[in-house]
Amino acid sequence: MSKSPSKLESIVSEGKARVSFSLQSASVFYNPRMSLNRDLAVLFAASYFSSVRELRVCDPTTASGIRAARYALEVPNVSRVIAGDREADAVQLASKTVSFNRLGDKVSVVASDANLLLLSQMDERFDIIDLDPFGSPAPFFESALRATTDGGILAATATDMGPLSGARPAACTRKYGVRPVRTEFEKEMAVRILAGCLVNIAGRLELGITMKFTHATDHYARLYALVTKSRAAANECSSRLGFLEYCPNCLTRRVMYSLDSITTKCERCNSKIKVGGPIWLGSLWDNTTIESMIQHTPTLHSSRLSEIQKTLAYIQDEAEAQPFYYTTDAVAKATKTNPVSIPRTLDVLKRNGFLASRTHFNPSGFRTNASALEVGSLLCGVSGVPQAEKV
Repeated sequence: MSKSPSKLESIVSEGKARVSFSLQSASVFYNPRMSLNRDLAVLFAASYFSSVRELRVCDPTTASGIRAARYALEVPNVSRVIAGDREADAVQLASKTVSFNRLGDKVSVVASDANLLLLSQMDERFDIIDLDPFGSPAPFFESALRATTDGGILAATATDMGPLSGARPAACTRKYGVRPVRTEFEKEMAVRILAGCLVNIAGRLELGITMKFTHATDHYARLYALVTKSRAAANECSSRLGFLEYCPNCLTRRVMYSLDSITTKCERCNSKIKVGGPIWLGSLWDNTTIESMIQHTPTLHSSRLSEIQKTLAYIQDEAEAQPFYYTTDAVAKATKTNPVSIPRTLDVLKRNGFLASRTHFNPSGFRTNASALEVGSLLCGVSGVPQAEKV
């Protein structure tokens, strides 16, 4: 005797939404590790927009439909969500998710390529477009920008961390138009490359971009950008694109906005300099947005509240700090000493008059206004026995 259909169903709960999987829908991608990504998405939307403003949302690469359902269920002023996918199995499951959560009056699921869906909505436009594809969101940036309302938010996830981190430089140049640099602050570089690509494309459309919130908490980079229709804003954003000089030997880093001042040798140790860009050199966060998200966190339906609160606390602490964090391991390697713990590192830097904070990007990372030379000198003095002298 065959099993009844109910025994073939698997129910997944996330936030206020539920997804019912069957053997037929097993091929549709659902990653429970990305629940934090979706938690922060609905938290951002609920805390950023005024409650009196009705929101139109687009999830053009919806897969299981869980993200679209959560926007409809957890952001009070969302009035309409359009979810799309080009895969028939995904459309079927997403439609089932909408029905299962009784969202037929709020969420529409359409079978469509993401770019075609976005371009078909240019007349009405969206307050939030959430790009969460497999791999790079860059192929959808122009269509998404055209379909975002003036003052709307374009959110994007990039899971292709190989190119973004510099491990696959040719792929990064091909996908994002950026020459990457392999550094210890690779997750921050990933976000800045992603943001730089978006700003560059927005500039062609005479649109300004303001980074309201970014994070890279796992195997992906994520940004939330305010889109403004303004030639002046576009020019201002373009002026914040620039280049990074980085010395992998002594960790010296320097930013510039013109290639005219590029150097080939490190002034400190005479090693060969690596140059990458153009990347976004402006702010990655807006303090008011962070504060609002922190205030709204207790209202979020999530099994990962403590992780979210910790992440937001770190981001709030680092939001005004110097770009391009250090890691204790990289400093130890450069100075040929033992790594110093993060609490000790922060204490030493602060006691010597420097600003210092943790970063959410890396558990062994820290930000400071001290130079690489000053960081190395101070930490070398408290690190203990040099590695070269270990028995």
